[in-house]
Amino acid sequence: MRRLTLLGLMISFLSLTAQQKEYVNAFKNKQLINTQTTVIPEGFDFTIMHRFGKIGLDDRIYKDFLGFDSPANIRFSLSYKLNDRSYVAVGRTKIGKTIDVEGKYVLLRQTNDNSTPLSVALFNNTGINTEEDKNYGPNAFFGDSITPYESTFSHRITYTTELILSRKFSDKVSLQLSPTFVYKNLVLGAEENHFTCVLPFSGRYQYSFGSAVLFEYAHKLNNRSETALNNPFSLGFEFGTAGHVFQVFMSNSYYLREANIYTQETYDFLNAPNEFVLGFNIRRVWWF
Repeated sequence: MRRLTLLGLMISFLSLTAQQKEYVNAFKNKQLINTQTTVIPEGFDFTIMHRFGKIGLDDRIYKDFLGFDSPANIRFSLSYKLNDRSYVAVGRTKIGKTIDVEGKYVLLRQTNDNSTPLSVALFNNTGINTEEDKNYGPNAFFGDSITPYESTFSHRITYTTELILSRKFSDKVSLQLSPTFVYKNLVLGAEENHFTCVLPFSGRYQYSFGSAVLFEYAHKLNNRSETALNNPFSLGFEFGTAGHVFQVFMSNSYYLREANIYTQETYDFLNAPNEFVLGFNIRRVWWF
């Protein structure tokens, strides 16, 4: 009898410990709007990212039908979960006809007893531009105005690496900081830098069971814009079900990959006519 009682107490203790060590996901998906999160998808994750054409707070809102009549930017990606801490993915983006591969590994996961207060992950994306080479003519030079321009395969490659730190503060509020480093093998103009460092800050406020408000802001630490609002930012809504997530939002960036979002010029939302784009993301997860 004593042995049975002791065994019962041990099982109860182990069960309580397991409950205390339950992991917490700060976000619902592996990606917020543009920003990566510390979440690993639960199966095959198919994502469609879509940005409509540029509009402003002028007559283009109705003449271009909220940007629907203008050229769009689109990205498709398929992610595969390797285990509870990692996944790999492949994607294709319209701009640059870019094919990319990416992966994420979760180093730490937040626990509900706060013994681990943060989730921490490493992310890398490598993209290859597959568009035909532009013909700059026989008198083209690199930015130093001395070295003759020569196109090589390495010029087509860009690298993005992120350290992602996230925390779920309550049932409604989740925030994250994700220092990001972008390296482009080829840049145009002597004033640009191959290496760009960015500090994105993003979050989610869940106001109902399946719906939330999302925001993102990325502050460039070099290759900077003159004003803070000319850095990339987005604001939108998320609506989720068991297998689908739909997001709709506005952004001052037309681009979809971090290597372009954080290095290309944003639209001038600060000054009239206050230009921006509307967009949506659709995610579908399959379990096998």
